[in-house]
Amino acid sequence: MTVNTSEALTFQVRLMAREAAKRSADSATLSATIAGAGSDSAYLLELLAFELLLKATLQINGKKPPTTHAYSSLVALLPSSVQSRLRDAATTRVGPDVDFSNLGGLLDTWGQNFISLRYPYEEYEGLTEEQYRARGEEWLRNGADEKAAAFVYHPEQLHAFTHALRTEVDTWLRSRC
Repeated sequence: MTVNTSEALTFQVRLMAREAAKRSADSATLSATIAGAGSDSAYLLELLAFELLLKATLQINGKKPPTTHAYSSLVALLPSSVQSRLRDAATTRVGPDVDFSNLGGLLDTWGQNFISLRYPYEEYEGLTEEQYRARGEEWLRNGADEKAAAFVYHPEQLHAFTHALRTEVDTWLRSRC
């Protein structure tokens, strides 16, 4: 049986987009519950949707996605015109207070979060409960500077950039019909 590589690529991207949509829907459902407010699970599901769409975008641009969560490196593989289109689409999705000027930093944060938030307790290995509390209280006393935080989220930017990727992928899939 001969497989048309164009058809196979379209199917692969469609599967990735479908799985990303499921993860985003599950994230939204979990976020809407009281239980969802107590963990990072909804955020992790949104990160997974983001990664699937980013890797689908790489594929539609002729790049085989490497096995990595270094999102800034992955975005750098995209043509500059696609990078600009994604940034512009994400920027228009959110208000003027949401900043994409350090997109590389945001991407690096999300990639690190994808790894670290699956096992957040590792950040506090070796601490007693008292030391853990004192660390948090000290962080708050020092002004809660996000540069000193163990985890930083940027959910508005993540949702906006995920939407931009979803639009990119959906537009490509519509052009294939």
